[in-house]
Amino acid sequence: MKKTDELSLAKTLEFAAQCYTDKKTSVGIDVFPFCKQVARQAEKIAKRLYLDLKPEYISDSAQDTITAIVHCAILHDVLNQSTCAFENIAEITNVQIAAMVAAISRDFRLVETKRDMEFRGRLSQSPVGAQIVVVAHIICTANTAINLLETSGIKSLPKSKKMLAQMDGDLLAIRAADKYYVVRLYTQAARNMLLTISQKIKSCKQQAKIEKMVLQNTKTLRESAEQAEKPETVKPRKKREKRYATKRTPDNNSE
Repeated sequence: MKKTDELSLAKTLEFAAQCYTDKKTSVGIDVFPFCKQVARQAEKIAKRLYLDLKPEYISDSAQDTITAIVHCAILHDVLNQSTCAFENIAEITNVQIAAMVAAISRDFRLVETKRDMEFRGRLSQSPVGAQIVVVAHIICTANTAINLLETSGIKSLPKSKKMLAQMDGDLLAIRAADKYYVVRLYTQAARNMLLTISQKIKSCKQQAKIEKMVLQNTKTLRESAEQAEKPETVKPRKKREKRYATKRTPDNNSE
């Protein structure tokens, strides 16, 4: 098995770029830069965790774990987004990282409800490193959802509501938060972000309701204004007057 110090971040990034190619997330952003963002967040959580356990010192084994978490975070969506297999990930990285990626990948052969249940059951039994990646993924996704609601508003409600429900369920499966204070800290931060999303969704719904009421109450006024803007049609009357005048000419009377 390939040792962690033999891993190449450049090879992992190149492999991820080939797998993700032009794939998009559910909100239309590129998967590859999003996964790099998740990797940075996961590394931040992991470093803080091990510094919290052993202040001012990170052992070689802890550093190996952090490195594995970073590689896992970069590749965490490969099985979902491409035809890549477990063996391909193990060949580029190692079996440990491939197992972490597999542990946090949804099985899309199942229907959505069973898929989520199976994923969350597996996630709750996963090693702390895999759960850290999922926490980082939720934080980055929540941030994307907040930006989407702020820029698109009402149009983004269906996607935002679905994302919120999925993230909320996944967050409940993070059992490492019960054991590690740092994981619990970031899990709570993610929970606060989900609360913000919920509030923004509620605000968008209220705004949509107000706009609907305004449209209904001003319907008569708008119709009157549109009618007033239309030009008067006087041409038919002029034509009738002309025909009448023709019938009353002196020549016609004399005849």
